[in-house]
Amino acid sequence: YLLSYTKPLTTLMCLTLISSILSLAYCFLVNDFSVAYVANNSNTQLATLYKVAAVWGSHEGSMLFWVVAIAIWATFIINRAPATDQYFHQKLVAVAALLILGFCLFLLFTSSPFTRLLPGIPIEGRDLNPILQDIGLVIHPPLLFLGYVGLTICFAGAVAALLSGGLSQQYARYLQPWAILAWVFLTGGNAFGSWWAYNELGWGGWWFWDPVENASFIPWLVSTAMVHSILLTAKRGILGSCSIFLAIMAFSLSLLGSFLVRSGVVQSVHAFASDPTRGVSILILLIVFSGSAMALFAQRTSIKAAPMTFSLLSKEGLILFGNMLLVIAAISVLLGTCYPLIFEVISGQTISVGAPYFNSIFIPIAALIFLLMGLAPLQNWQHSAKMRPPLILAAVCMLMALIITLVTRDTFSFWLLLGLFSSLWIISATGLALVQRIAFKDDELGTGKDSSSLRFYAMCFAHLGVAISILGVTLVSNFESEELLRMGPGQGKTLAGYSFIYDETQAVERNSYTAIQAQIRVLDNQNQFVTYLYPQRQTFKTNGMEMSAAGIHSGFLGDLYISMGQKLTNKRGLNDNEYLIRISYKPLVSWIWLGALFMMLSGLVIVLATSKSVAPIPSLTLKYRGHSNELA
Repeated sequence: YLLSYTKPLTTLMCLTLISSILSLAYCFLVNDFSVAYVANNSNTQLATLYKVAAVWGSHEGSMLFWVVAIAIWATFIINRAPATDQYFHQKLVAVAALLILGFCLFLLFTSSPFTRLLPGIPIEGRDLNPILQDIGLVIHPPLLFLGYVGLTICFAGAVAALLSGGLSQQYARYLQPWAILAWVFLTGGNAFGSWWAYNELGWGGWWFWDPVENASFIPWLVSTAMVHSILLTAKRGILGSCSIFLAIMAFSLSLLGSFLVRSGVVQSVHAFASDPTRGVSILILLIVFSGSAMALFAQRTSIKAAPMTFSLLSKEGLILFGNMLLVIAAISVLLGTCYPLIFEVISGQTISVGAPYFNSIFIPIAALIFLLMGLAPLQNWQHSAKMRPPLILAAVCMLMALIITLVTRDTFSFWLLLGLFSSLWIISATGLALVQRIAFKDDELGTGKDSSSLRFYAMCFAHLGVAISILGVTLVSNFESEELLRMGPGQGKTLAGYSFIYDETQAVERNSYTAIQAQIRVLDNQNQFVTYLYPQRQTFKTNGMEMSAAGIHSGFLGDLYISMGQKLTNKRGLNDNEYLIRISYKPLVSWIWLGALFMMLSGLVIVLATSKSVAPIPSLTLKYRGHSNELA
């Protein structure tokens, strides 16, 4: 009788939380500066789009967005749950409701977005951080938070499975679309965050191994392993305990990342807040939720080893090895991120762990993952296929990568060789897998248009997206051209076959900032006009903060990137209208995000195909010696 109220109460909870975030958005739109969160993150001159985005632009609003999204997702699940498995879904929603309770208590007592400034209401707000006044704020945080919400739902499903006796094949089928959707959102969050930093910060880099960047990248690695593990559980009925463990681990790492971002223990341009009280509260939530789930996992999971029914070189074995490598990669990044904090606590001294550590540890592990990524689609379930064709293909890819490396570089680069081989191998192996699938689809799948075939093609498309991103990362890292120089009107510079001519300096006036803008004309090697680039040095009116806004000409084969620094003086201290200008040519940098877009679209296709095929297992009728026996 009580369980019959699950749907209406969950829906009511969802509606009340939606009303709270709509109330906060209304406060931003009407400039209600009696609300402290609005006064600290908005201004009457702020554009309407950024007023809406400011709802999740800082700590309190982003946590409210997170809670609201969990409630919406849980309500959607319980209202479309099949009647045959209502009890499992009710347990899932019950766990999600406990998580919402914990987050709501955290909001009410440490991070309320509705704290009022009464009676001293300010006339004007402090304005949104200038770094956040970009289209990236509209796209990146919602995608990342929705990814975290998806991991929360997977965590709730894992705990519900433990309470129901384990992650059965049918339960894994229910969780599979939600796990893939969480992975899609996390992929988009990381990719758009990289694109936002590239476009907005003026440094010209797309990844810095920043602690806050790592905080979202680590859950993505584990969620990738989780998706593949749940795939095996749903398809083959194996590795159910592994899937549960990865779901708990992915959610725990997302909470740990929130602790790093919001506690102030790391300093980053991406950090949300620096309040130790909030950090301790998130740490308590992490210990309570993850600790309880791990204790339940230890209690309910059987320690009896199940017999291995598949070859180590079968599709199952390669996916299992890949999952192990993904977890090892996540742990290596986590170690590099947290080691400076641990070292400072123990010794009282500061130390930094930068790109050399992460590159030297992560890239070799990633190369092994890419090797398995190309090999797995070529193998059979349970038994390995012939290894000779993949080995020949790998040798050809390595030879091609070696030739390209020796021809294009004066000195041998192992990292260039590794990146080229990885991308060539994934592309060629995926192509071979597609050819094999098409060749045998008449025997195996009839027309080849069922959901299984669609999922296979989408998986290949996602792997191709990974290869495209690898190629973009490899080429921009090894062949980027850059010059840092002083330039003024009438001066020019040639770089990567392009001529950059500084035409004039312009003054720009906008509602929220003033700027000094350089007009730089770009010509190709035939002296044909290509484009004008307009890098700016912006000064915001509300707080006097200065920012560099890069001028970018994006192309399919590469980007022209110019950032503008401070005004320079000559040796006598006289101002001669010259500026510090950084000119860069970045080959195939846009392929990094193009590949991520391929992965996201592939994931969405798999979600649609999977959700259509998820249904209670029908009863089967077998005829044996004239008798019919129904199997539930």
